[in-house]
Amino acid sequence: MIITTVLLGSGAVIYYGRGARKEAFYLAVIVAVIYFLSLVSLLLQSLFQRYPKIFKITQLFFDLVLASTVIFVTGGKSSPFIFLYVLIIIYSSIALTKLASYVTALVSGLVYVLIVFYQIRAEVPIDPGRSIWSSVSEWGEIGLVSTYFHLTGFLLVAILSGYLSERFRTAGRELGKSERSLRILQNLHENIIQSLTSGVITLNLDGKIISANRTGLEILGISGEDKILGKDLGQFMTGLHLEDLVSKKREQMLYTAPDGRMVTLGFSSSDLKDTDDKTHGYIIIFQDLTEVKELEDRLRTSEKMALLGQLAAGLAHELRNPLSAISGAVEILSSDVKPTEDNLRLVRMASQEVERLNLLVEDFLILTMPIQKLTTLVDFGRIVNDTVESFAKTIRRGNIEIINQVENGIYVQADSYRLKQAVWNLLLNSVDAMPIGGLIIIKSKTEENNVVIEISDEGKGIDENFISRIFDPFFTTKEVGTGLGLAIVQKVIEGYNGNINVVSSRGKGATFVITLPRFKEVPADVIH
Repeated sequence: MIITTVLLGSGAVIYYGRGARKEAFYLAVIVAVIYFLSLVSLLLQSLFQRYPKIFKITQLFFDLVLASTVIFVTGGKSSPFIFLYVLIIIYSSIALTKLASYVTALVSGLVYVLIVFYQIRAEVPIDPGRSIWSSVSEWGEIGLVSTYFHLTGFLLVAILSGYLSERFRTAGRELGKSERSLRILQNLHENIIQSLTSGVITLNLDGKIISANRTGLEILGISGEDKILGKDLGQFMTGLHLEDLVSKKREQMLYTAPDGRMVTLGFSSSDLKDTDDKTHGYIIIFQDLTEVKELEDRLRTSEKMALLGQLAAGLAHELRNPLSAISGAVEILSSDVKPTEDNLRLVRMASQEVERLNLLVEDFLILTMPIQKLTTLVDFGRIVNDTVESFAKTIRRGNIEIINQVENGIYVQADSYRLKQAVWNLLLNSVDAMPIGGLIIIKSKTEENNVVIEISDEGKGIDENFISRIFDPFFTTKEVGTGLGLAIVQKVIEGYNGNINVVSSRGKGATFVITLPRFKEVPADVIH
């Protein structure tokens, strides 16, 4: 539209200035027609978008008609607008095909020849006795040769533009194929990176994050890639420095996720190079090794316990024989010595120490030997109730109150004696934590597939630095104790496919939570 207005509008002004008002008027009318046709095409744009080829042919037809009209009214063979045919021929080769440019050149040439011949009749009248060809020959002396050059130019432009447009379309198709192949490769690369089970982070030479895959974000506990792009790696992984990764290539670290989880990460790094072997950044591949580390710790613990089991079995054998002999000797001596108060106290002390040593050996054996898997169902609720009743009578402390809210009819697959021992140890631990007395509350609840027992006390609580170690064998914060009680509880509960956890803080008591698999259908021969 702008080109039409400037070109034809300026032509109309020039013609008007030279006194050719008729030509100026025609050009103005043609400009108006072009504006009208542009408006029509805009209104029918949706239709033309459905049939683009028909639209281009229609546009080409009107362009030829309008260009021919402009050339005709501005002098025909001497018109300054003959180049419009050249533009239309070039447009047809670009918008349509090479053949279309040839056809457009042919039509343009024919129309132009008709315009020229019309001018011949107007400028050189034909006598009745002369043929038209003799008139053409006479007119050729004043300009027919230029017409031949124009027609030749039309043909050459059609050939050249058709060739170039065909090359352009071929290059476009090849480029399109290359772009599609590139997109496929990019999508494949992206899918491979996003589907990896390892986290992948790429850094630039300054250590800034430029990309991260989906698994990496999940491991790090980060909701979106935009939250880490362009930021330094050390902002998210405290203590992890780019220099260490580049120099060591492999490293492990403990990472704290935004939600507070502690995650063990294993890293490997490499340089990000181009085809010229020039380093543009770094690639970091990492994995969540938390479960692996836990399995390694369990394996080490199992190996340690297996070794301790062998040692305990031999030690128990070697200790029990002399303890039995000592116990027998004490009984014999107790009947021979004078029954004075000091003698009786010494005999009683010796018997108690022998019994304590026997219990210690038994605890050590329980801790080190594997728990025997049973298929017997027991009523865990009744076991807890019986143990609490017995324990309350045994401790004989008026400043300790035990509230038992556990109901009967909670069935688990375990050994009743071992469960009683685990509950007894937990109650004893709570009592030891309350030297001035306090309240112990025992609750139970059933879940879909589990039974949960909670034992809470009002004791001095457990320091946060010690919580991870309270189930370790021989670890104790008491002045007197072997440190085997809670370790035995964990061994028993986990031996029956359960788990035990503790919730505590310094000065706020402690709650031990036992979880065991629950059995809903109970046979008639269940052990209570």
